[in-house]
Amino acid sequence: METGSSHPGAPAGKKRLYGRSLIRNRFAELMKRVLVFSILAFPVMAAGVNMTCLRQSRAAADLRWNDVARYLAGLDPGAGSPLQARTADPRFREHARFMDDLWEKIEEGTVTKIRAWRDDTLLREKISTALYPLSGADFINLYSLYPKASRYLMIALEPPGDAADLLDSGSERMIQGLAPLRRGIYLYGVNNYFQSKVMYREMNNTLLPGTAPVLLIFMARLGLTITAVENVALTPSGRLAPLAEGSAGKETEIVPGVRIRFKRKGLGGSGELVYLSMRLRGDSADPSTPEGKFLRRVKGAGTLLKSAVYLLQDDRYGAFRDFLLSRSRLIVQDDSGIAYGAFGGKWEIDLYGTYRPAYGLKGCHVRYQRDLDEAYREKSRPLPFKFGYGILVGPNQSNLMIALKKG
Repeated sequence: METGSSHPGAPAGKKRLYGRSLIRNRFAELMKRVLVFSILAFPVMAAGVNMTCLRQSRAAADLRWNDVARYLAGLDPGAGSPLQARTADPRFREHARFMDDLWEKIEEGTVTKIRAWRDDTLLREKISTALYPLSGADFINLYSLYPKASRYLMIALEPPGDAADLLDSGSERMIQGLAPLRRGIYLYGVNNYFQSKVMYREMNNTLLPGTAPVLLIFMARLGLTITAVENVALTPSGRLAPLAEGSAGKETEIVPGVRIRFKRKGLGGSGELVYLSMRLRGDSADPSTPEGKFLRRVKGAGTLLKSAVYLLQDDRYGAFRDFLLSRSRLIVQDDSGIAYGAFGGKWEIDLYGTYRPAYGLKGCHVRYQRDLDEAYREKSRPLPFKFGYGILVGPNQSNLMIALKKG
């Protein structure tokens, strides 16, 4: 800073006075600039602080859902979680032991075997949307077959449940509701097969009802990090819209569901699972309906049809079958899905396992496919895991078809 070196011809006293005056003036000008800057910058700085707090708040909200998923799966929810105190309860410790043992069976009998088999068969195809009609709560097979999809769409009859109930960490339902969850998934874990009557009974319990708790269990055990869970419904225009908290299951004229957002390790990226509770009809993909408008946005899907009650082989469901054939790039199914003869010459088909229709299956008309039987006799490859209704026929009696659209 200058100290009065200007105007060298002025007397010494005046030089000092002029220098002091100049200093005061420049100091005043500097302070004025600081004040103006502070006034202008404060909203930006405050916004920055607010955004930081907002991000921290959102991160905390995200962690709540992951804590819930881990808790339901019998895993440690984390030291800072409100659910941590629940893990000291003997009922939770019993649940954790059960889930560890069951997941070991699921991983050895299904996940690891599908993963190894998939690496030799399906990885050549890049699938962004994985579609699973008549899915129940079976996220494990869908994710194991299509591990890199960004969106998973599951459709079944079972209600989704109310997501808000899962955040009630202080409620007794969070400990008492673990027992029906165990009963609901035990046979699935052993056989890779959900029984409809078990799903209906256990997923309609009054404590932790719906498919959402089971989906969160499977996602947590598969190593996914849950970032958000919300109840949704289809609007008349076929868009997904969030439901108001506490309204899940109370609407009658909508298609309700749940949307679960997640992040994954290793494979990278984030994704979402949308589960819709709806009864499939022949016109479910009709563009005049909300569900049809929604489904017709799906293109190039990787589709899974497993234990599909031979529904799509009924002429009344021909329109929905044709929709799946037109919107799928890849279809993985057992013999209860789309009839072998409906694929025609537009698909490359590989067969695995053994074709033995499950004639003892109650509640549906099992259809024998002569052309599929002949194709299996001509050529099929080994299937190293249980799949679909094959578990009802006997050991090593499962069948699986991969249909890849040509071109």
